[in-house]
Amino acid sequence: MKVYISMDMEGVAGVTHREQTNPLGYDYGYARHLMIGECNAAIQGCLDAGATELVVSDSHGGNGCKTLLAEDLHPAADLITGIPRPYGQLSTLDSSFAALLMPGYHVRHGARGVLNHTLNGQTVARLLVNGVEVGEIGSNAGLAGHYGVPVVMVSGDDLTVAESKAQLPWIEGAVVKWALGRYSERGLHPRRAQEVVRSAAAVSLRNLDRMKPYRVASPVQFDLAFKDTSMAEVAAQIPGVQLTDPRTARITAHDYPTAFAAYHAAVDLGSTTRR
Repeated sequence: MKVYISMDMEGVAGVTHREQTNPLGYDYGYARHLMIGECNAAIQGCLDAGATELVVSDSHGGNGCKTLLAEDLHPAADLITGIPRPYGQLSTLDSSFAALLMPGYHVRHGARGVLNHTLNGQTVARLLVNGVEVGEIGSNAGLAGHYGVPVVMVSGDDLTVAESKAQLPWIEGAVVKWALGRYSERGLHPRRAQEVVRSAAAVSLRNLDRMKPYRVASPVQFDLAFKDTSMAEVAAQIPGVQLTDPRTARITAHDYPTAFAAYHAAVDLGSTTRR
């Protein structure tokens, strides 16, 4: 059983503020330690359930997706690290995988929850896919669903798990902390959080028969609202991207991977105009 783990940082127990998620922050090293702990717990849970091949994507953009240290990673897993890379947090995901797990994730930008944002917290204000508002979990689920791969497990704060289950009701949700605000939480002790993540990962794979790929109908339309008009103006230079209002770029494509790739390109291009 081949399994893909996309590991983020903001949903890890004990990670609550930007000084932890930015490599220039004084607490970044400690948050890195907490992140690898939950990542390795997810890997072990997959192994407990019979996974035979594991790929981990370092999906925390705060350090250019170079937060997980290879020597600290569970040796059973391969590591995808660094940017740029195709499809970002899901680089190399394809139909050969049986399942996708997303530990350490967070709610979309504008929703209540710890460190809420969507892909790039300084750039993206809102994202709708075929009219449905989503964050990183929802947009990633669409790409996985295109390849027939179900999202089976998400961990993070209580509101992240609730957001995930609203769109993907079959998933195994692992709550490792409870949101008190954007920069505050009540979190489990790291060892207890790791136990919760490990158990949820194992349970999700043992119940793979009830998991479903999240499929988005074609044509696929991404409506990407930026935080600044100049970001949208730059993104609109991508062929086929149109502005529907001064801050919103519309991407339309015949299939999900094409729209998803254009969305990532638009965010990257838009972010270059930050002042």
